[in-house]
Amino acid sequence: MELRQTFDDVDDVVILYVMADNQINDKTLRFIDGLGLRDRVRFASDPGSTAIDRLGVRRENAEPMEEGVPHPVTYILDREGVVRFIDERTDFHIWLDSAFVREALTQVH
Repeated sequence: MELRQTFDDVDDVVILYVMADNQINDKTLRFIDGLGLRDRVRFASDPGSTAIDRLGVRRENAEPMEEGVPHPVTYILDREGVVRFIDERTDFHIWLDSAFVREALTQVH
């Protein structure tokens, strides 16, 4: 949770984590609550992966349990909802360095 911790001192940053509806279960909710993420990170369910498909980030060649799951994408939007930064990845094991996000945020007014 390095990204969340990086922005603990920035009051007006909200992290929205969109998950396919089949990713949300009791185990997921325990994980979220166990790390205290509900206060700072918002989790949204995407029934039928509708938003994931509209954004074009559905994981291709997914295993059955990953059906409808997006590959990692980070968007930074300004207060008007204009996308100011996009980082799209296909490898779940390589996360975006939070220093890049912090730098991108300095460009958002």
